[in-house]
Amino acid sequence: MDQEKLVIIGGGNMGGAILDGLMKGDMDAKHLHLVEVRDEVRKDFEQRYGISAASSINGNVSGSDVIILAVKPQNIRGIISDLKPLIDAKVLILSVAAGISISLMEGLLPDKQPVARTMPNIAAKVGESAVAICYNRHVGTKHRDMSRRIVSTIGMVVEVEEGRMDAVTGLSGSGPAFIFLMVEALADGGVLRGLPRETATALAIQTVYGAASMLRETGEHPAVLREQVTSPGGTTAEGLFKLEQGGFKHLVIDAVRAAAEKSELLGKKLNA
Repeated sequence: MDQEKLVIIGGGNMGGAILDGLMKGDMDAKHLHLVEVRDEVRKDFEQRYGISAASSINGNVSGSDVIILAVKPQNIRGIISDLKPLIDAKVLILSVAAGISISLMEGLLPDKQPVARTMPNIAAKVGESAVAICYNRHVGTKHRDMSRRIVSTIGMVVEVEEGRMDAVTGLSGSGPAFIFLMVEALADGGVLRGLPRETATALAIQTVYGAASMLRETGEHPAVLREQVTSPGGTTAEGLFKLEQGGFKHLVIDAVRAAAEKSELLGKKLNA
């Protein structure tokens, strides 16, 4: 990581995950500043990494190259109001606030402010998030590269148009919960057939992890790998038949659709 000056506002799940990711890389602590209102969280990061930190926005944010907004969506307006007199048009604003549109932030920030909006998921906490990112028209190559380097510390990054962010929320934002439910169901099935709970859960976790790793490593379409493990008249074919009978694929698609529609509805309220 090039040693730009970074400020993270908010040390919660996402802000903390980004901070951890940066510091586990080659980030120099003297170039990173945290703003976090909770004393125990702020002091923990100070002691763990030797970074500077404050309980409120102050002059320490001046001269920053990137300011990361990792706060609750309802706090964005107040945070930007505090930031506005302290920043210039060279600073990239990188938002992790779910549902907050670029246009809303542009309306609160100085003219021509570079703004990037991201949508990570909870796996950021272990450095394996799926992260979508989009930009306003004032983001140039340098800021684009900086933003991608920052969010790549918490996982895999894809660029999307902002209009696709609700779909991203439905798929990868909510997706971990769908996978957790599936793992739980797989383990329950193992327990039903006599496996100890601990063993069944361990097998279910590794099965999902292994399948995902295979998809990533081979680059094959999921249907191709599914066919490879499905012998005619075999156990997997029988299990897949039951899933199809229950409408499994349709239910997953509908879950993503419903989550995306809910994201769109919540976004309209937040940006009103």
